[in-house]
Amino acid sequence: MLRRISILGGDLRQRWLAEELRQCGFEVAVYQVPELENTFSSLQQTVKSAQALALPMPALTKDGWIRADPQPLPLIPVLESLRPGTFVFGGPFASAAEALAQYPVQLSDYTLSPALAAGNAVPTAEGAIQLAMERLPITLSGSRCLVIGFGKIGKALSLRLRGLCAEVTVSARRPEDCALAEALGLQSDRTGVYFRGLRQYDCVFNTVPASVLLEEHIAALRPDCLIVDLASAPGGLAPGLTPPERPVYLTAPGLPGRVAPASAAKLLKEHILRTLTP
Repeated sequence: MLRRISILGGDLRQRWLAEELRQCGFEVAVYQVPELENTFSSLQQTVKSAQALALPMPALTKDGWIRADPQPLPLIPVLESLRPGTFVFGGPFASAAEALAQYPVQLSDYTLSPALAAGNAVPTAEGAIQLAMERLPITLSGSRCLVIGFGKIGKALSLRLRGLCAEVTVSARRPEDCALAEALGLQSDRTGVYFRGLRQYDCVFNTVPASVLLEEHIAALRPDCLIVDLASAPGGLAPGLTPPERPVYLTAPGLPGRVAPASAAKLLKEHILRTLTP
């Protein structure tokens, strides 16, 4: 099995991933990883002998650089320094597909892994609940919550909210998702239509990366409602719609790395091991 892996940039998930991989016997080199000293003095030294490379999630900035603090890292020099056949973990990579296709590396996109998505649903749901508890002036117990979308995150979040004695409505487009929500003891509604109305809700959680909240929907919510948008870009607001001040609108992508980086890193480690030892 491959044993030399380099980890670049990112958030605290990368710091914990380094520890997890070392415990599995990997030789780990890091560069601009939070709370860790660089293994080598230069980026090129860090990656040139690597058999695998772990980039952050999300991996790239809008300009196609590797996400890192205090400044992003250039992608092309990294790719030029890698040996042919090197595994590159991270994602999403779609925005840099053309550049990546020019180099003989083996990409493993975290965002395309169903197992990783299912595992990340738990820290995402718990982080969303933490945000709501910090920002709402009321308890979640007895509150009325709308969860838009009933995928992996929507299911994990809805059931945890119900466990806190919130009144939970799930909105979905597919009838089978609405039926499943009802079977699990939740109320259901249709995304984008919201037959039950919107003014009743104390908190709205969106998990769908599409235009599910139009201007008229925002206007229908109470000013004291909280909107927590968990969806990846472009989020749930309609294109061109300015995030409102009232109701309060919070964007909260990447919650696993913010609220449970050690748990999220274990999921990344398991994905890497599954890929390297099929």
